[in-house]
Amino acid sequence: MPGGKDKQSQRTKGNVRPSSSGRAADHLNSSGQSVSFVGFGALGADLGYVPASSGLGNDDTDVSVNSEFRMVMRKLSKKDATTKLKSMQEFGSMCKDKDVEEVKAVLPYWPRIYNKISMDNDRRVREATQQAFEQLVMRVKRDLAPHLKNIMPAWLLAQCDSYAPAASVAKSAFEAAFPPAKKNEAIMFCKDEIIAVIEDNILHQTLNTLSDPKTNTKDEMEQKYVRVITASLQAWQLFMSLVPAEQRPAVQTAFKCILEDNKFWKLSKHQNPLIRGSLYALLGSLCQFLPEISNHFANKICPLLLHNLDDCEPLVCPSLWQATLCAISFIEDCWKHVSLRKGFLPKLWSVLKAGGSGSATVIYPSILPLLTKLPTEVFEGGVGFYQEFFSNAKIGLGQSKVQMSPSEVSAIISMFIECLQYCLVQLQIDSDTASYLIGDQLMILLKASLVEESPTLCNSSLYGNVVKFVQFMINPSHIGLRINVLVMNQFWSSLDNLSVRISEDCKENPTLSCRMERLVKLFVTFRKGDEGNSISETKKHIKVKFSDEETIGKDNQKSTNRRDVFENCQELDAIVTKLCVTCCHHLITSSELTSAYLQFICKMLSVYSGDEIIVNILTAFNVTSSHSQIHMVFLTEVLIPWTTKVSTSDLSNVVGLSVSMYHCCTPEDKLTILDTYCQRVQSLTALKKFVESLQTDKEMKKWLSECVFGNRMVDITDQLCQQYLKQKSLSKEDMDSSWSLLNLTLTVNQDFEPIISAEYVDKILGKIRMALPQSPQSETLGSSENQNQQDISKCVSLVCDVANNFFTNLKGCLMLKSAEELLLSIFQLQVSNNTFEDKTVSERMQSTWVLGVHDLLKQKGSLLNEDGFLYKAAQCIKQVISNQVTTVERLRSLVHTATTLLTSMSDAVYQALDDDDDKKDNNLLATYLDMLSITMDVEQMQETSLCKARLPTNDSFVVADIPQCTLIDKTKLPLVAIHAVYNSCLLQAIPPETSLNMDIQCIINLMHALTICSTMSSSRKQAWTHSQLGQMLKWLEDDMSRHMKSLTEKNRTESLLMTLLDRSLSIGDVWPLTLNLAVSTMVHSTVLTLQPPDIDLIDMAGGFIRFEDFDNAATNTLLNIMPFIKAESVMQIIDLMVARMLSFESLSDAASMSDASSCLAVLTKGFSTMSHDNDDTRTKALSVLDVLSRWKEGNAHVFAFDSDLSQTQDYWSTVSVNNQMLSFMEYAVSHLSVHLNSSQWDFIMCALVAWIQTLTDSSSNVLHSLIVQSFCCKVSDLLSSICLCMENIVPLQIEAFPANLISEWIEFFSESAFSSLMVLYIQLLDEVKSTSELNANQDTMLRSLGTAMCHCPTRLLKDHNLEGKLIADQVTSLPVEMQTLMNHLSPMLMLPERSIQLTAFTLLHKFVGTLSEYDESIKDDEDIMSRSPPHALMDVIETCGVVTEHVLDGLKIGEVMVIEPYIDEYRYTMGYLLTWQLVLDFFKGAKAELKAMYASYLRDSNQMTCLLNHLFNLMPEIPIVQLEDLLTTQSPQNKLSSTKNLFAAEFNNCVKDEPSIVELQHLACIVYYHALQTTPALVRQWCNDQDRRAVAVIDKFTSKYVSPALSSQELQSIQEKNVQFDNMTIRVRIGAAEVIATYTVEEFSMELVIKLPANYPIGMITVDIGKRIGIAKTQWRNWMLQLTTFLTHQNGSIVNGLALWKKNVDKRFDGVEECMICFAVIHGTNYQLPKQQCKTCKKKFHSSCLYKWFNTSNNSTCPLCRNLF
Repeated sequence: MPGGKDKQSQRTKGNVRPSSSGRAADHLNSSGQSVSFVGFGALGADLGYVPASSGLGNDDTDVSVNSEFRMVMRKLSKKDATTKLKSMQEFGSMCKDKDVEEVKAVLPYWPRIYNKISMDNDRRVREATQQAFEQLVMRVKRDLAPHLKNIMPAWLLAQCDSYAPAASVAKSAFEAAFPPAKKNEAIMFCKDEIIAVIEDNILHQTLNTLSDPKTNTKDEMEQKYVRVITASLQAWQLFMSLVPAEQRPAVQTAFKCILEDNKFWKLSKHQNPLIRGSLYALLGSLCQFLPEISNHFANKICPLLLHNLDDCEPLVCPSLWQATLCAISFIEDCWKHVSLRKGFLPKLWSVLKAGGSGSATVIYPSILPLLTKLPTEVFEGGVGFYQEFFSNAKIGLGQSKVQMSPSEVSAIISMFIECLQYCLVQLQIDSDTASYLIGDQLMILLKASLVEESPTLCNSSLYGNVVKFVQFMINPSHIGLRINVLVMNQFWSSLDNLSVRISEDCKENPTLSCRMERLVKLFVTFRKGDEGNSISETKKHIKVKFSDEETIGKDNQKSTNRRDVFENCQELDAIVTKLCVTCCHHLITSSELTSAYLQFICKMLSVYSGDEIIVNILTAFNVTSSHSQIHMVFLTEVLIPWTTKVSTSDLSNVVGLSVSMYHCCTPEDKLTILDTYCQRVQSLTALKKFVESLQTDKEMKKWLSECVFGNRMVDITDQLCQQYLKQKSLSKEDMDSSWSLLNLTLTVNQDFEPIISAEYVDKILGKIRMALPQSPQSETLGSSENQNQQDISKCVSLVCDVANNFFTNLKGCLMLKSAEELLLSIFQLQVSNNTFEDKTVSERMQSTWVLGVHDLLKQKGSLLNEDGFLYKAAQCIKQVISNQVTTVERLRSLVHTATTLLTSMSDAVYQALDDDDDKKDNNLLATYLDMLSITMDVEQMQETSLCKARLPTNDSFVVADIPQCTLIDKTKLPLVAIHAVYNSCLLQAIPPETSLNMDIQCIINLMHALTICSTMSSSRKQAWTHSQLGQMLKWLEDDMSRHMKSLTEKNRTESLLMTLLDRSLSIGDVWPLTLNLAVSTMVHSTVLTLQPPDIDLIDMAGGFIRFEDFDNAATNTLLNIMPFIKAESVMQIIDLMVARMLSFESLSDAASMSDASSCLAVLTKGFSTMSHDNDDTRTKALSVLDVLSRWKEGNAHVFAFDSDLSQTQDYWSTVSVNNQMLSFMEYAVSHLSVHLNSSQWDFIMCALVAWIQTLTDSSSNVLHSLIVQSFCCKVSDLLSSICLCMENIVPLQIEAFPANLISEWIEFFSESAFSSLMVLYIQLLDEVKSTSELNANQDTMLRSLGTAMCHCPTRLLKDHNLEGKLIADQVTSLPVEMQTLMNHLSPMLMLPERSIQLTAFTLLHKFVGTLSEYDESIKDDEDIMSRSPPHALMDVIETCGVVTEHVLDGLKIGEVMVIEPYIDEYRYTMGYLLTWQLVLDFFKGAKAELKAMYASYLRDSNQMTCLLNHLFNLMPEIPIVQLEDLLTTQSPQNKLSSTKNLFAAEFNNCVKDEPSIVELQHLACIVYYHALQTTPALVRQWCNDQDRRAVAVIDKFTSKYVSPALSSQELQSIQEKNVQFDNMTIRVRIGAAEVIATYTVEEFSMELVIKLPANYPIGMITVDIGKRIGIAKTQWRNWMLQLTTFLTHQNGSIVNGLALWKKNVDKRFDGVEECMICFAVIHGTNYQLPKQQCKTCKKKFHSSCLYKWFNTSNNSTCPLCRNLF
């Protein structure tokens, strides 16, 4: 209120005391007035009768009402509809649940509430009110009686509510309250109250009295008025229907009072149709129930109804016409009160012309009853009335709206015919009028239905109604009437003239077909009735009814009676005959058969089966015949010629007519007809239809086995085959018909015998076999490439259907040679042809030959002869598998075919064993298994092997023929693997007892094939996971696992190992690897009981004597079994090898160097399998190292130092021994580094540097020579081991190593190694860029080299000696050396190899964080607002970003795409993310001023937006993965139970690992985490710019998976670093996620509380003030706002934001003026000081603030003094 709280409001004069509600209550109690109810009941403005609490009065009645009821009823007085609705629902529930007595206590107060709310504006409230009332009625029952008079009027009106659900509930409550016998009594008991309310509503209530204009809109008031008046009128009608007939006079007086008031009659002119409709319905009820009153007010009722017939409102029409019929029926002299010519008939004509105005289905059924009540003078005066009546009806029928509604058309037509029949029969009309009605009305309507373009009349019930009309007129009981005879003569004559005229006039008319079809429909209706002619009529009479036999009999009798009426109708038959002859004349005179005339004749002959029509048609064709043969003559002379002339659509009619004529002939004539039809009919479609229609005919069955049909079928088969051989062209219809006839021909009769003779079956099968593509017998066929694929597929499918039918139905059919050859052709086609696109074709072929095999095996005789199907099938499939398999999918298809053949035979054999005990011989299946299997001998397996030379000990390499060193072709599947898989699958397809111990040999073959495929895949196995080789590898592994489960017996396991050992030692090749695979599989198997302690492979091999030769096979065998033999045996082998090493005095030839290489390989493998804590083992290993050191002195030529390997003599032997020395040194550094002395370290490191120099000298052959590549790998591995030792082991145990080891390594050896290796690596990468694809060996070499390069120190990177590489127009502040290094390494991020990308990333990561130091010189330049990160990195982002954008195009935020590895999209996405990680590292290392510039560039260039959009398409929806997925590159079979959040796990940057889907997703998560950590302001701004859906996705994901880890890291970082500033201390509350900063300067102190949100850093950080001392409120609020700004807009940590804020406050205390625009010393985004000074007022501003001020204000004036700046 104005004036505030201190001012007192004015009081009335003399009122010296303030008001008090407590004194007012005491005053009322003291005065003796009882306060029982709240509200102003006298005003009637609310519901009243709501009992208040008992504390306000002493009335016992109030106390009896439950407090909950009082509260609910008090709520019902509220104006809000929702409140009333919920309260009423609560009231209903309480009535249902509360005690009966508590409910009864509410009854005195309920009537007034109900009377008010039952007419509420909200229909939901009204419905809830009736539902609650129903519950109340069901509970109180008889106790409602005392209050019935107060409730009944509103209850009756509620039953007539315009809202149907509310009315239905009210009626339900009324039914529940009163039994049927008591309803009338209840109504009469309350009749006065009901009539009073109805009278009050109709005569006295208005808009303003029913509703309060202050609280309701005009529309609401109008709606309520209409609802009340409508309900009152309907309630009046309902009341009259409930009043007993004998008591109706008692209420007439009250009703007369209402009817005498003019306001009642004015309701007929109300604009609302609901009121008018209710009024008309009431008047109809008055006429029906109170005829005395209706006669008394006839002068008002009759004009009101009959003069308003044109009121066609849908809500008014039903009531109006029903009331009209009641008025003319119950009011005497009704027509005296209306003007027929001026008032009634014009209205009727208007209704007819308008077609009922959309209400025809309601109006027109009432017109005939109205017509019967018209005065006779209306019909006088000739045809005038009839002309007006029927003409207007036809006009209405033609209305466009009527034509669109079948139901309205049907209603008008039914009225038209019924009224016509009434006028002709009931009215005494003369002959002229009758002729007029038939000729000018009915026939005109029929003609319109036949000739009009619109099919509405034709498709309506017109023809059915006309037939009923004619049926009535010619009924024997009516035919005697003169008028009927006259009418029917006129009808038949007119129909005859109309039909002939239509057929004559439209001969050349394009609508001929349509008109003739309508004529057919008309005449068919005469014979068959109107069944199916009218959709609307059909729908109208559909009812759910279970008819009994009597009803069905009546329906059938009715249909039969109709047929009987027209069966002998001569006039109708004469018209049909005349039309048929006319059509025949047209057919004779025209050059082509007219489809419409032909259809008419065929249809009429099928419906009107009279010989007279046929005779007349034959006469028209000048054909004479005896009466007994007219049907045969008609068929042979007329119908057969028609089959060649008619179209396909008319052919069914001709064939159907032919069949009808056939059945009318004698048996002898039938055979003649069949011969003639088969020989003369050229249309195969006609022949097919004719034969199919007569399959069950006795003469037809006999005739099919004769020569006429058999020869015709052979000819048809030949034509069909020629079609597929492209030597003859058949139509599509003829082809389909030919196949159908073949399928029909090769079926059997009831005795399972072929319907044609075996001779013709044999000929037909031979022809069919020729039609198959690529059949061995069809040499003329040629390549199937020239044939249409769809035609071939269809041909094969149809042949299979025919053969399937033949094999199924004909017993012993495969005894025929042609049948077996057909079976073989189908099998060969499936095996040799793999071009069918439709898989169902192959499935159909397979099901066909499987069925044939089952039938074949049931026969006697030799099944496996070389001429038989089974032998030829086996040879066919083996030949295809050996010569034509190029893909795994093709192999699977062939294996499936072979196993299906074998299982089909197995099933048939075992079925035969069950059927006949004498046949229990299992040899047949075993023999056929051997016949199907492909023999794999050892010699063949050796010849097909991939490696004929000794394999290197490093199984990462695959070596082909030496010395050519050609690489393996990995695009082809090894034949050994194909045969192994094939034989394995055959074994799995038969019972185990049949395999005869073949599974051991199968396992050996599988392991050998698996070894070869694994060798082919090598280190790039993952790249071929989805390739042919990868699929074959997976298949071999699965099969081997299944077969290994059968090796549960020890003797079988030993037999397998003995065989493999023998082959490994005698053959070598890849058999040692196969042996290793077998032993490792057995050791790790959970099924086999054989474990390493049980395996003595040395004894199995025959002892150490088998290894004395020490050839390649023995060496490789030892290398592969070493991990699985006993420790004692390993030590014996080590002793032998050490002794052998000591015996090498001179390594002058290749043989001795090869022996030395083998010894070193065995020693390295042996030492690696032993425990490194054993002193004896350690001593022997160090002694070997000393031997190598002595070799350097005595056999220096062995060491490939400082030389080009390609120029070395015996380079393979030299490189091999050097590789083994490198491997042994790597072992020594990795496991014995603590025990190496100074000389040994010097030897190793000097050798390493010399070998690296050798590698540099051989750089031209690194990518092209397998020897150099293997050497490079070994050198790189040794360098990596030394670096790991120097980085991780030596610093922890410095005293155990030589004194100067680290210093020597850092100052000399590492610099020498990495300086050369860096140049070599960059040169190799330049060559890689021009290489299309790396092979496995090159990739492995680059992985090892990259792993070593990742250990390159940062100082050596910066001091590189690479060739200069600068790019024109590249803006940079970096020194030439750094820019060169960036330009060399950055493009490596886009190369396709993961190892190269991660190597480049690791090297760049070492120094990229310090590059911002070179931009320090530009940070104070205010003209530069943004600055790009290093251009070398941004160029990579732009290039990779284009590809990534294309890949993720169309995805919304939150929609995840999974990118498979080993594709271009993967490597570009990987490079994109890695580069962004480097940019974020660069950003993190920059100072605040530079961060602002970099952030501005990233924001303005839209790069940051693109990154964040892409991240939410790459990160998984749930970034929780199995820990095993992070440790391996494959998806493991058995995953660990522990899981890891991708945001909390470190990224695996191991160069040698394989890429995976999880890796890319993990990298995306890491980048997003670092983006939030490094650039929170940019991410927050991007999030705010997204739509609502995207923001919800981002917020949910970040707050759930990222924010907890990020917040925790931020807070722990502050706590662990214990950050301190001058004048400011920082504390952390980790539990509350708060940072508390206390700033103190002299006597001033202020505490700020920074609260991190749950979605940090997406959400806003809140800053609250804690304690403050000596600082003004305005100042600290300003500083708090500044801190919020810094934390929101700075891209850094919270500590960085606090440091900026502190700097700003310090400047303020130091006297630096604030910017007068942002009121801060340091700018919130670019962190600059105010430097732009106004020359007038001398105030300084930030340049960014001033620029924004000029832009927004559109002028260049100072913000303070307004002078020009």
